[in-house]
Amino acid sequence: MRFGVAATLLVLTASFTFAQNQSKRKLCDAASATTIHRDAGVIAEKVILSGQWGSNEATVYVPDKNIADGAVVFSHSAIQTETGSSVDLLLFALTLAHAGAAVIVPLRSLAWPPVDRLTNREGAVVICAEHWLVDHTKVFNNGEPTMNDKNIVVREGYAYVGPRLCDPVVPDQCDFMDPFVSEDCALKRYCRQNVWVPVGETEAGDNTRSIISDQGSTTATWLQKELGLAPIRALVAAPSSSGS
Repeated sequence: MRFGVAATLLVLTASFTFAQNQSKRKLCDAASATTIHRDAGVIAEKVILSGQWGSNEATVYVPDKNIADGAVVFSHSAIQTETGSSVDLLLFALTLAHAGAAVIVPLRSLAWPPVDRLTNREGAVVICAEHWLVDHTKVFNNGEPTMNDKNIVVREGYAYVGPRLCDPVVPDQCDFMDPFVSEDCALKRYCRQNVWVPVGETEAGDNTRSIISDQGSTTATWLQKELGLAPIRALVAAPSSSGS
């Protein structure tokens, strides 16, 4: 398995291009969430992410408290395999919400294995999901990494589950980026240090097969430790049909 920390100092060159062009191209439209149900301390919401790139209906899970213990952005809501089977990532996301994290999940399927290095790399929808989560949720320690008395990070605020993305400002090529560092970090509005779970990757490490095997159980436990969430013993069951 492969996990990693995406430090704010490790900003790809493309991120600066994105910052310089934000004034020329509005990537994300304003959006508000609609509550669809409450279940065992978690509020489920729907939000329509949109921009010049199109639109996407995302699912948001937030713990029913003022400050979340962490925040997680997923790139996809399901993994579609070449054999025709599908793995639902919403239960994985919901499990993290029950453990105390705010989570946003764009509703779309990730193709596995990818047919080329550009498969599953659409950047705009995931960046808009990250922007929405930062704008609409409060996270422990303002989302900043928590340090111990030896200045060692003992708890992260944010996490990303998905592949590296193509910079949406450079449509004719794919400069890989992390959604949390999709702008000049000197601006600091959306740039965040985060841990990364590579999924759908074609280079270096990847966790897709592990998630297909156990529906994300092992990865959820790893994220629980990195974000300081409540203990996770197993993936939660599907939410009840009771309304809010």
